[in-house]
Amino acid sequence: KLDWTRMIATTLVGLLYFGPAAHYWYEWIFRLIPGTSLVSTIYKAFWGQVLFGPSFTCIFFATSLLQSGEFSLKSWWTKIRTDLPGAWLAGVGYWPIVDLISYSVIPINLIPLFVNMASLVWTVYLSLVANRGKGN
Repeated sequence: KLDWTRMIATTLVGLLYFGPAAHYWYEWIFRLIPGTSLVSTIYKAFWGQVLFGPSFTCIFFATSLLQSGEFSLKSWWTKIRTDLPGAWLAGVGYWPIVDLISYSVIPINLIPLFVNMASLVWTVYLSLVANRGKGN
């Protein structure tokens, strides 16, 4: 059965947080680290894994807890401690490949669109992690 609350919450995170955040992230990272060389691509991917990825994942976990009615700072911190390391490690296997393609092949103006398509796959994964053990 389709969980409409979960789907709407996830969609809103994408529309209201990830979309705008990704837009400004890519604008900022290209200003900070210009170019599409292998070295600049590695630097961009590194900073994405260190800053952007974990912050997005933490916001996603908070949204998941909010939509299930289980949010408190304590439950959020527990979720971060429990699930962020594994999600981050999985992201290390996924996002650098997306970054390599996006920073070196995709035209700059189309990177947010490409990354949004890649994030659809990632969001499904995060939704599974965020809702693990809830009988969903």
